[in-house]
Amino acid sequence: MKRITLIVSLLLSSIGFLSAQNENGGVRISFGSDMENVEPRTLSGDDPSVPAKPKRQFFTNSITLNKILSDCDDYETLKKTLDQLQESSIVTVTMNANGTDCFTIVYNSSEKKVVAVLDKGKGKRMNLLNNQFETEDAYQGESYEKIYFSIEE
Repeated sequence: MKRITLIVSLLLSSIGFLSAQNENGGVRISFGSDMENVEPRTLSGDDPSVPAKPKRQFFTNSITLNKILSDCDDYETLKKTLDQLQESSIVTVTMNANGTDCFTIVYNSSEKKVVAVLDKGKGKRMNLLNNQFETEDAYQGESYEKIYFSIEE
């Protein structure tokens, strides 16, 4: 066991590793045996070599609903997903509520950002994005648009 620890210590000291975060949120990582002569490279959050933020995972009893919820980070992606699911007759999308069997997507039309996906029902309903009980009344005003959909499963 001591031999393995010694070998790992020698390897780490010969390779060298330096990591630091700059004031802009970028990360500088340097590898090399001569740490004083290493040219650091700073990666910004917009750099294509920085991996994309993983999509949030949702675990409902509906594969279709999980797909819709995971695409709520970006309104344009969500709209494409809803259009594809509607073409496949998996989802019915409407701009008007038709009873208690519809989910409600609430988005801020000026920012093109989804702020809530309310479960089926009336009154207080679960916002499936943050697991808080909310009502549609919390999202009144010109900046909020609503899309109602039902899943045909």
